Amino acid sequence: MDEIDYALDIGKKVLDLHIECGGKEAIKGFRSRAREFPQMVQQLGLISSITFLLSKVDDDILIPSIKYFLYGEKIDRSTNLCREVRDDGYTSYLVVNFAWIKCKLYDLRFFDKCIKEFESLDDMKILINDHIKKDIISTLKELKEEEEKNLLLSQIEESVLNFSIELKKIVDGIYGGSND
Repeated sequence: MDEIDYALDIGKKVLDLHIECGGKEAIKGFRSRAREFPQMVQQLGLISSITFLLSKVDDDILIPSIKYFLYGEKIDRSTNLCREVRDDGYTSYLVVNFAWIKCKLYDLRFFDKCIKEFESLDDMKILINDHIKKDIISTLKELKEEEEKNLLLSQIEESVLNFSIELKKIVDGIYGGSND
């Protein structure tokens, strides 16, 4: 899968949120993230941009966002995911970008294993969130360390930038193309 295919897949899910959660205002937060992220990556670099999104993560929506965007779990209007993509979009935008990074690193299995192992245990939510955050940080650290040895970070950064530019165009189209 390339950046355009992945952006189209995520765009379809954003369109479904747009429909299910109540129109263009329902994806306003996600759209804001999609519009600012490419420039953020260009100015700050990938690691700083991802850690910024991580600093804004909403623990209550992290797992539902993963289940929706990565596994296609259905949502309804009452879900917190609708609120999150409307109000801020940081968590869902982090999830789609980090999933692409992991895909490029051929290691998306972590989410699968973690969620399947613990999803039936409600009291394990904090542990799952902590493991996901730990995986994000360790992956960024690995990319940083690898940067010194070869071009892995720059290749991943370029791919994420290309994906985020494509996703921005798709989300703007879903939103209606206006600048507000």
